[in-house]
Amino acid sequence: MQRAAACLGIVALAAAMGAMVVGELVVRPGLEAQAGLVDLNLLTRIIAPVQLRCTEIALVGAVVLLGVAPYWLRSRLATTLALLTVASTGALRMAVLPSLYEAWSRVDRVALAPYEPLMRAEGLAEDAYWLGLGSITMLVLMGVLAGLHWIVPVPQRRMPHDTPTLSDDAHTTDETPVATTHAA
Repeated sequence: MQRAAACLGIVALAAAMGAMVVGELVVRPGLEAQAGLVDLNLLTRIIAPVQLRCTEIALVGAVVLLGVAPYWLRSRLATTLALLTVASTGALRMAVLPSLYEAWSRVDRVALAPYEPLMRAEGLAEDAYWLGLGSITMLVLMGVLAGLHWIVPVPQRRMPHDTPTLSDDAHTTDETPVATTHAA
């Protein structure tokens, strides 16, 4: 079970991290650098589906990572980081990006008008940028934690077992352990 969880966790971590890095640090800045060749309004509509799909892939990877982290890394820190990654990536995909692209659709980026919706859209763009970087940071921390787990494995948790005591056999209050013999 642990090997399957580790394989699934590594694939989910790689997919989530790759999608967020490609979407936030490669595709979006690369396309925005082409603003001199393409109308800014058209560029916004080109970037939107790419960024949404990359964020969706990262969200699915983060959810899978949250599901396998307790079995794979057996660490509360790993589970917490995975939960924070799901929360930040989910907030980015479900709330911020749709609001951002809806706000950009009400603005003419070439004429920089109307002013108030433009300021709202720029504020949402900044929020999306920082939320995306936060998701990437948490995924990198998960990767570091997985790497440390590979280098220094976490010891197996021992299952608690009940040891018979004198009080079990003699109905007394003495809690001294009794040696048990196992019949073959």
